[in-house]
Amino acid sequence: MTTPRAFLPLTIVADDLTGACDTGALFAGSGAVPVTVWPASAPSARVRAIDTESRSLEAGEAARRVRTTTGRLKGTMFKKIDSTLRGRVGPEIDALMRAGSQSSALVCPALPAERRVVVDRILSVGSVPVAETPMAADPDFPAATGSSSVVDLLRPQLDRPLAWISLDKVRGSRTALSEQLGRLSGTVVVADAETEEDLDALADAALAQPRPPLLVGAAGLAHALARRLDLLAPRVDVPAGDRWLIVAGSLHPATRRQIELAREGGLTVLATPDAPADRATAVADLVALARERLEAERYDVVLVTGGETAVALYRALAAERIDLDGAPRPGLAMGRLRLPGRAALPLVTKAGGFGPPELFVSLAREAVA
Repeated sequence: MTTPRAFLPLTIVADDLTGACDTGALFAGSGAVPVTVWPASAPSARVRAIDTESRSLEAGEAARRVRTTTGRLKGTMFKKIDSTLRGRVGPEIDALMRAGSQSSALVCPALPAERRVVVDRILSVGSVPVAETPMAADPDFPAATGSSSVVDLLRPQLDRPLAWISLDKVRGSRTALSEQLGRLSGTVVVADAETEEDLDALADAALAQPRPPLLVGAAGLAHALARRLDLLAPRVDVPAGDRWLIVAGSLHPATRRQIELAREGGLTVLATPDAPADRATAVADLVALARERLEAERYDVVLVTGGETAVALYRALAAERIDLDGAPRPGLAMGRLRLPGRAALPLVTKAGGFGPPELFVSLAREAVA
């Protein structure tokens, strides 16, 4: 069995910034978790997160970036993946396995808090198979297979033997699950999960191995690992104050409804158009406007939604890193954006598809309560 101490230091490797943040924030129970963006070097820390900015790269380039970014790092890796399997998931898993001389991996993208589950290998979002959701139209989703099976989606991307652990095995005895995972050593194991308890069982089984497999998952599996390592951060409050700046580049319908209600609630919202002619230009224009606002005015909190927007703002402000303090809600991260020659900026990040319509309004109300 691997002790929590032996699992550290831990490096979270994500392919976008909001993913690095929402996962890193879970491990802030004993201190801030630093997040850096490629090509910056990762600082020394018990837990740290790296954004390789590789989600939209060609598969070979994504793998090379992950391998060169992590090749000299000490300790254990957690591969953070998108809960809908967007990105170059297979090549990046293989790159991390090679970098860490790992023969096994355990993969589960389930995120029960956002109703994203894996049952009988099928990844579903709100009870709809992922290939039948709007996510399948995303250019970074591996839509060519036409399948919602995690095994089928990985198979064309990953030249390694694949195995599967069914939900009934996950929910059986912890000893039997650990033994099954041990027998599958040398493979990339896809596991079912639809509750946090299922993910806890998988984390326990992984750490029960003489050498744990590479853990690959979304914030759901990360939450289970953070709890198992006794590093899980309690829910944190957003800073007090009524001066909020919301910077929204995500086109996901969830974010669009959130910013609509935020504007109705009197919050300051900067957002890309609903249907921009050129997305990259729209995001660049958005962050330029946000930078002007931040240079001219003081804000108590800046909330950024969408990974592309978050990293564009990070770079526009020449940020050094983000120090994460925890999560005010599932799928969000709260921290301080470290800027050269300036006071740190209180920052909340959110992936585009997360949260209820009233999320921004309810957070802002809490800040002035």
